[in-house]
Amino acid sequence: MSDPRVVVIVLCWNGVEDTLECLASLRAVDYPGFRTIVVDNGSSDGTPAIVRSSFPGVELIETGENLGFAGGNNVGICRAMDGAADAVLLLNNDTTVAPDFLSELVEAMYRSDRVAAANPTIYYYDEPDVIWAAGGAVDLRTGVASQRCIGETDSAERADEEEVDYCVGTAILMRREAVETVGLLDPAYFLYYEETDWCFRARDAGYRCIYVPTARVWHKISRGFDGNAAAQLYYFCRNRLLFLRRRGAGWGRLMRATGDLARMSAAMALRGDRVRSRAVLNGLADFHRGRFGALASRPKVPDLRSET
Repeated sequence: MSDPRVVVIVLCWNGVEDTLECLASLRAVDYPGFRTIVVDNGSSDGTPAIVRSSFPGVELIETGENLGFAGGNNVGICRAMDGAADAVLLLNNDTTVAPDFLSELVEAMYRSDRVAAANPTIYYYDEPDVIWAAGGAVDLRTGVASQRCIGETDSAERADEEEVDYCVGTAILMRREAVETVGLLDPAYFLYYEETDWCFRARDAGYRCIYVPTARVWHKISRGFDGNAAAQLYYFCRNRLLFLRRRGAGWGRLMRATGDLARMSAAMALRGDRVRSRAVLNGLADFHRGRFGALASRPKVPDLRSET
């Protein structure tokens, strides 16, 4: 396919300065004819008005509430595909991109009609030669998903594309046909593991997910939670178990993973870290109660932001 029609979806929830820097870096991208959609997930810092004023050519969608990574990006994916996009690029608002990153991803994806998703090399923003992710790997015995090559210094030897277990959602190019076959991101996750789940569903359908080392993106780590590590931990623990269940894990494997997380919570409590210990327990409890989606919508789970 010659110059597939690509829509870049920038999802944001506050962090307007990060969003503006991300959009400014997209202005320099050399891929012909791509469009950008900003999906604002209920920001309270004036993001929509500022984006409209600073980037009048960028389409902006306001969801009116925080739908999470899955829900917010699904809004953008549906809009892009209604507009006949051949591929969508999900991009965190706390990133900046190299001018050729999209060209590199598209070229690699369209060499084969069985590639569902492609990931660039994602570096630390503050350490621009140090890798944060080179695609992702999953241990299906435990459900632990992790970034490949994290903390490694970039090397000229890393030049070949590789198949990976999943593409990290910070910057992921998704093929239209794969989305039509697999479906959208699963909003039950709300945040974390939704891209892992999607990539495994794509692999079940006969697609591949690849890492493209020559495509480069830089990520400002942990901006989205305002440093709220407890909420991050809640989603990681709950969704790790949900992912295992979705991959067919039986009761024994789920209970082993539950035991591992319970022991981690106990160790945190012994160190005096009651907030994070409780976050792990809340994640375990909500999984076994069947409570998914946003933490804020779970009435029996305390607001971790208020813990002291």
